[in-house]
Amino acid sequence: MSYNKEFLNIVSDILENEEFQKLKNIKHHDTDRFDHSLRVSYYSYLITKALRLNYKATARAGLLHDFFLEENYKEKISKRLDTLLKHPKFALETASKYYDLSDLEKDIILSHMYPVTMNPPKYLESWIVDLVDDFSAVYEKYSSVAYKFVTISNFLLMILFRSLSF
Repeated sequence: MSYNKEFLNIVSDILENEEFQKLKNIKHHDTDRFDHSLRVSYYSYLITKALRLNYKATARAGLLHDFFLEENYKEKISKRLDTLLKHPKFALETASKYYDLSDLEKDIILSHMYPVTMNPPKYLESWIVDLVDDFSAVYEKYSSVAYKFVTISNFLLMILFRSLSF
C-alpha cells in the first residue's frame, strides 16, 4: 500500500520511533502490529479528512492505538483476555511516554475496543478509528483465507470450462 505525503508527514515521527518499530516483531492477526496500526491510521485519516474532522489527531492516535509491548506489562497480564481488555490503557500509557496527546487522541486510543472494554468513544473521530480497527482486524484475519478460496475457485472453474469446451 502506498501512503500519501501529507499522511506520512503527520505520522513520520511515530513511524521512526525505535520502540514503535518493535511492533513489526509482534504478530497481530495474519500480519504484524506495526502494519495493522498503519492500516488503521491511514484509513481513519482518509475518512476523517473527507468528513472535515480532525484528521491529524486521528492519524496519530490511530497509529498509536496498539502501541505497547507485552514485555513491559507482564506483571499486569495473567492471561490472553487481560491483553484484550487492558491493552488500550497500556497503549495510552506507552504513547504518553513519547508524545503529548490531546484529549481527542487519548479518547481514540482508550475507546478503540468498544464495546469489548465498555469505554464508549466520546468523539466522532474515536468512533471512526474503532470501526476501522474492527474492519481491519477482520480483513487481516480472513483475507488470506478469502484469497486462497478465490484462487482455488478460479482454478476449478478454469478446469470446468476447459473440460466443457472439448
